[in-house]
Parts: sequence; C-alpha cells; structure tokens
Amino acid sequence: MTERERSCGTAVLLSRLAVGDERAWRDLVDRNSGVVWGAVRAYSANRADAEDAWQATWLLLAENLHRLRDPEGVSAWLVTTARRESMRLARARRRESPSGLAGLLAETADSSETPESSAMRSLSAARMAQAFAQLSHRCQQLLRIMAVAPDASYEQIGTALGMARGSIGPKKQRCLRALRLRMLASGSPEAVEGVAV
Repeated sequence: MTERERSCGTAVLLSRLAVGDERAWRDLVDRNSGVVWGAVRAYSANRADAEDAWQATWLLLAENLHRLRDPEGVSAWLVTTARRESMRLARARRRESPSGLAGLLAETADSSETPESSAMRSLSAARMAQAFAQLSHRCQQLLRIMAVAPDASYEQIGTALGMARGSIGPKKQRCLRALRLRMLASGSPEAVEGVAV
C-alpha cells in the first residue's frame, strides 16, 4: 500500500469512526498497533504498565477523535500520545515504588520449570537486566521497541523515538555491542549468545 492509499484509507477510517463504525476501530488498531505497542514498551518498565498506557492511548483517541483534522497525522498523534502516557505512568510508578526491575523480572516467571533451571534463568535475567540498565536511556528505548515490535519499520520506530530513520540501524548495532560487552564483563558468557550484534 502506498502512502497516498494509506492516507486516503485513514481519512475514510476517520469518517467511519465519526459515525461509530466498530469495524473502522478494528482496522485503525490493526494498522497502528505495532508502532503504538512499540512506543509504550519503549517507555514502560514492564508489560502491565505498557498495557495500561496502550489502553489509555486508544481511549484518548476515542475522546479526541473530533479534534483530529489531518488523517496523515493519526499515526504520529498515536505515537506521541503513547509516549506521553507511558512517561506519565512511569513517573507515577517511580513515586510509588523505588525498584524498577522488579516488574521486569516478574514477567519472566514460568511455573513449569525445575527449580534449578528457574534459578539459572533468574540469575541470567538479573545479569541481563543489570547490563541493560547500564545502557544509555536512548539505547534502552530503542532495544525495547525493537524487541516488542519486531515488525515495525525503521520509519515507525523513528517516529516513535524521534530519531532519523537512517540512524536506527547503526544505533541498534552500537547498543547491542554495548550490551554484549557489559554482559561479558559481568561474567555471563552463556547469556551473551542470545545478544546478536
């Protein structure tokens, strides 16, 4: 689909949304879900916060639909709103809890594991989280969005993070290299195998 077809399609979707067409909502969500999810995950410490920001983003679109004038700007509006909601929620969570990695590590639990494999995975996840936390904030955002929205285009990722499209690939490589080096420095060569550069 060309950009022109996409923007025409978005204009039609917006007019259908204005009259309450439920299918138009599903189409709009399908069209933008990857980049919105990537944006909320890039700015959220855990999946639960990302899901909250995701829902808030779509709710805000529903509440502000009558204010949108430019169909081509809907994706950018969604990404900006997702980023703001995620940051707002992150600030609220920091006031509530001093630990940022607890939710991240809780997401990796699997009840079917043996105690030994669970302990090893926990140790590996803790080392990975430690190495990840040592990366720059920009690297953390980029790697999060690429992990949770692997099908998102560089253009969508650039929009979500405010980066030039051409800088994303090289930045990703530098971030992964830095993560790999930090993992090696922490004495986790087994975990480094999963960090492709």
